Amino acid sequence: MERRLGLDVLKGASIVFVVFNHALLWPMRAGDLPSAFLYGTAFGTVAAFSAVAGYVQGLHPPREEWAILRKRAGQLLVPWALWAPVYAVAPLVWQLIGGGSLPMEFRPGPWAREILLGGGPLWFLPVLFVATAICAFLDTRTESWAPAWVALGLYGALAVAFSPGNTSPLDLGNGTFWAVAPLYVASYWLGLRISRGGAPGISHRALATVIVASMAASGLVTLYRATHTSERWLMWLPYAIGVVGGVAALVIAAGARHQPTGFVSWLGQGLARVGRASLGLYILHPVMVAPLALYFHGRGGVWVAAAATTVVFVAGTPVVEWARRVPVVRRFV
Repeated sequence: MERRLGLDVLKGASIVFVVFNHALLWPMRAGDLPSAFLYGTAFGTVAAFSAVAGYVQGLHPPREEWAILRKRAGQLLVPWALWAPVYAVAPLVWQLIGGGSLPMEFRPGPWAREILLGGGPLWFLPVLFVATAICAFLDTRTESWAPAWVALGLYGALAVAFSPGNTSPLDLGNGTFWAVAPLYVASYWLGLRISRGGAPGISHRALATVIVASMAASGLVTLYRATHTSERWLMWLPYAIGVVGGVAALVIAAGARHQPTGFVSWLGQGLARVGRASLGLYILHPVMVAPLALYFHGRGGVWVAAAATTVVFVAGTPVVEWARRVPVVRRFV
C-alpha cells in the first residue's frame, strides 16, 4: 500500500512531542514550571498514533483478526520483548557500575516489575497491541461508532470512581498504564471508522483550533498538578483531553491533499522521514535521553529538554534507518 505523506508527517510530529515530553520529566519534577506546562502539551500524541493505526487498518476491508494480530505482534510485541529486559535491568546496572543516585521511582526492584508488566518507557507498545486486538475483533462484527463511546465512557467511569479517594485510574496499574487503554481503543476505533466512512465535515482551521486548545488545556492541567501535588485525582485528565486533539490531528493528516512548497515542504518531508522511523525512535529514545537527564539532573529546564530531543532525531533517525536494512537487527526496531 502506498504511504500517505500526511500520516507520516503526523507520526513524525507526534514522536517529536513524545520525546520532548519524556525529556521534560526531570526538569518538571525539579520544579521548572514552563517544563510542567509543556509536558502536558504532548498527551494527544499517543491518541494520534492509535488513530493513525486504526485509520490504516480501515483502508483494508474487515478481515480475520488473527491475520492482523500476527502482523502486529511482530511489529509491537517482538521489539517490546527484546528491549523490556534491557530497560528492566538498567537501574541495577547503573548502581553496580557506581553511576550515582537515581530518583525513587527508579529503584531496581519496583522498576523492573513495572517494565515487565507492560509499564515504563515502552508502555505504549503492549497497550496499542491490545487496542488493535479489541478493534480487530469488533471490525468483523460491527460498523457502529458505539465501541469508541463505550470505551470513553468506561475510562470516564473509572475516573469518577477513583476521584473521591483523591486517586486516578493510573493508580490502578501500580506504575503501568493499562488503565488508560480504553482511551486508545477509542482512538483506534475512531481512526478506523473515519477511514471507512469519511472524515467529518469540519474545516481544517477549526480542527487546528481544537488541537491547540487540547494541547493548552492538557498543559494547564499538568502545570496545576505541578503546583498542587496533592491533587492526585487530576492525573487522569490530560490523557482524556489528548484524545480530542489526537483524533482532530488525524482528520487533518488524512485529508491533506495539496503539496506545500518552501519551508513548509522541507519541514513536512523532514517530519515524514522521522515518522517513518517513529517506532524505532520510540524504542531507542530512552537510551539517548537518559544520559543527558542524569547528567543535568533537572537543570536547564526546557532548553536541555529541547537539546536532548534534537539529539534523538539527528542521531537516532539514521540509526533506525540503517538498522531496518539489516535482516536480524531490524527485528529490534
